[in-house]
Amino acid sequence: MTVTDHALTRPWTVMKTYRRVGGAHPDWPEDNCGLDNELIRIGEETYYRSADGRLMPTRKDQPPPDLRYFKQPQK
Repeated sequence: MTVTDHALTRPWTVMKTYRRVGGAHPDWPEDNCGLDNELIRIGEETYYRSADGRLMPTRKDQPPPDLRYFKQPQK
């Protein structure tokens, strides 16, 4: 399956293989990656993206992200 969306940097492709499992009640686990994932990982920290696009902490007393590699806006 390939998803082409202008919100993504390139088409996103995933390959899935399904095999029949015998038994009266087989378990068919599946992993999904949603396109609307609001969690962002920077370094070793995970942040949440709010509706207005700002980074929010995911836990109490979480340190702010290291911004030295991001271009700072001119004031």
